[in-house]
Amino acid sequence: MRKVALLTALCAMLFGAVGVAYAAVTADQGLKVVTKGKKGTKTKPSAITLSVTTTTKGNGSTPDGTFGTKQAVIHFDKNLKFNNTKFPTCDAQTVASDASKCPTGSKVGTGAADAQINPAPGLKANPSIEAYNGPSGQFFLKLIRGPNDAVDSSGVISAKLASDTGKYGKKLVVTIPAIFYYQLGLPITLTRFLTNVKATYKKTSYIVSTGCTGGKYNFGGDFTFVQVDKTTKAETTNKKSVKTTSKC
Repeated sequence: MRKVALLTALCAMLFGAVGVAYAAVTADQGLKVVTKGKKGTKTKPSAITLSVTTTTKGNGSTPDGTFGTKQAVIHFDKNLKFNNTKFPTCDAQTVASDASKCPTGSKVGTGAADAQINPAPGLKANPSIEAYNGPSGQFFLKLIRGPNDAVDSSGVISAKLASDTGKYGKKLVVTIPAIFYYQLGLPITLTRFLTNVKATYKKTSYIVSTGCTGGKYNFGGDFTFVQVDKTTKAETTNKKSVKTTSKC
């Protein structure tokens, strides 16, 4: 009985410690999508410009600069079609090393990001973004260090277009490398991430509308927050989902 009691007490201590060290991230997650262009039909698609902005605001015991985002999955309305297979592609290595060597037409968007490194006042970074069409449904987001950034925020974030279900037609699975959420022992929160997609190649738009359901396009986002233990480097995650719409 004594051994059982001691084992029970030990387990309680361990799980209690884990519970304290790995408390879930409490953050407000925003998703705003702006579409420009007329609604189209399946026989007469209409060119669409897409602007996607994600915002992350930590609160409570997890303010900005104490956690990061490890993955973001953005869901797009079933009436929006991506013509990525009709555009030139550029591979990740070329995008990272010298994007000027990417084929004409493979750059499909631009944007900007804001990052909080360590809790305020901490450090900040404001890289610009270039978006490139990759092979086999890949999509590359190149971050370029801002002129006043306290740290080097450059690098490439890879994403993948995949089929979706229900009211969504496609989803973009964005896998964020660890360097963008934990670097040199410092947690990094991407507080804002804006991507504008506006590209045409040989009279074909990268995104087109093939219809409109209920007068609006539906969008969603699934975000995986991550905290890194500074001693063990173990990662603890939790998820949050949001939805939004834009008028057709």
